[in-house]
Amino acid sequence: AGEYQNLTGQAACTRCPAGEFQAERGQTSCDLCGAGGYCDDTEDCGGGFTPCPAGSYNEKTGSSSPDACQQCPPGTSSPTTGADSSHTCRSCRAGTIAGEPGLSECAVCPPGSYQNATGAASCVRCGLGSFCPVG
Repeated sequence: AGEYQNLTGQAACTRCPAGEFQAERGQTSCDLCGAGGYCDDTEDCGGGFTPCPAGSYNEKTGSSSPDACQQCPPGTSSPTTGADSSHTCRSCRAGTIAGEPGLSECAVCPPGSYQNATGAASCVRCGLGSFCPVG
């Protein structure tokens, strides 16, 4: 696996190029690495496909590096591993935030703070002399 041979009478196979893979033996070509991840180790079983981690996505095929996985922006999160679209990055609901890129879930605002908006990256501190429940 991870190799191919498209010429007859050859004693060895050719390793698949970066961004391509071949999961089966005896094939004459490699397949383009799918969206949602990258192929950086073509000798692994299954062709070396590594899915993007939760909190990121890759919309392009033929990727060969972890850098191909784009992080969800602040104010959004995605629990999906191997996401192939930026649409998996969902805005945090009111009362929660994602203060940095690439998060798999939004965090609840701590006691003493709140957030009424969706898609927020930070919580708002409660005013002096006021009470704010969690979120």
